[in-house]
Amino acid sequence: MDFIEQEVSDFRSSCEKKLPHSRIVICSSSLIRVDIYPERPNRLMTVCLRFPEDYPKITPILVELKSRAYSERLLTELTRLIDDHAREHLGEPQALLVLAFAQQYLTDNPLCVCLDEIKQLRVDIKTRVVCPEQLTGGEEATAHVESQLKLRQKNNSVELIARGGRYTYRVTAVVPDIYPAQCVELKGQESNLPAVLVRYLNGQSREIARQCVEPPVRLSKDELANFRPAKSLYRSLKFCLEATRDFHVERCPICDNTVLPNNPTDVELEENADAYIERVYCGHLFHQGCLKQYLAEPPFPRGGKLCPAKRRHPRSDAQTYMGSRAGSSVQGVAASASSKPVDNAVCGIKLAHDRWVVSVKTAEARWAQKQARQRELEEVVDFLQ
Repeated sequence: MDFIEQEVSDFRSSCEKKLPHSRIVICSSSLIRVDIYPERPNRLMTVCLRFPEDYPKITPILVELKSRAYSERLLTELTRLIDDHAREHLGEPQALLVLAFAQQYLTDNPLCVCLDEIKQLRVDIKTRVVCPEQLTGGEEATAHVESQLKLRQKNNSVELIARGGRYTYRVTAVVPDIYPAQCVELKGQESNLPAVLVRYLNGQSREIARQCVEPPVRLSKDELANFRPAKSLYRSLKFCLEATRDFHVERCPICDNTVLPNNPTDVELEENADAYIERVYCGHLFHQGCLKQYLAEPPFPRGGKLCPAKRRHPRSDAQTYMGSRAGSSVQGVAASASSKPVDNAVCGIKLAHDRWVVSVKTAEARWAQKQARQRELEEVVDFLQ
């Protein structure tokens, strides 16, 4: 019995004993094929091993990895690491050795199932896109403050610290064992942003993650049968990253001043104050005083007042953050909920906020009453003079 036949025989008898989470599919001198799953049945990886002619003294064992759970990038990188490990053990039986190496790598690095998403997030963190018209004076120099992405392999989680100016938003995404069939769990949120924006970030990021794995309510039977869960880590954290970056340079469409003060300690906390920040349906941020004045003054169109902002907001509630659900691309596309073409020169979406639900007749009556009071005061002043 030659070296390869002896190794195949030993491998057949010891593989599943020494590597509990493994299953031999084929075991011969021409091909060894084994399925491994590091304590997570949904993360199956198939390892194919072949013996070259000058094995094992000169050339290491040939390895091919296949998996539906892991990306091609991960498979390529892991194949390279296995090859380097095998070259360190030339002259020895390598089949069981490289299989154990692959399984241990997947066990020690559970976040490798998200490799493409993590790499794309890191690219996005280094990329800063700000419209020049959003910046004035010293803001241009401080527009880019690099955010951070921290991996917690032991906790199977990813922590994002998003920064925009002096404002930060911290969130931890826990990757479940059956990912991507189940969406990431977002928790541990901390921020020095106003409460209204923190609630928006928390709620919308969770909704984006949920939409990745749950089909919409109104789907035909065929569409429902073809629905496949999408990866949710990138899409939810990308939203948090971009929104936090932009908040500090967003301007009130009425007064054209930045909505947030430069110093987070100067944020207005009193809900009835004019400087208190409000976010409306179209996504734009307003000073409460500016918004109240705009809504209280004519004209009062029958359909309600429209947002006067010069362009559509990239994170409008009238949009969906789910791109194409078919496929597993990490690039989410914001698709407009309306089938009409979007004019980016003006927002034009109806101003809607649950704190100011007023009919046109009521608004007109209030305005008329205000004008009457003003005329009375002017008449009194004229009389006294």
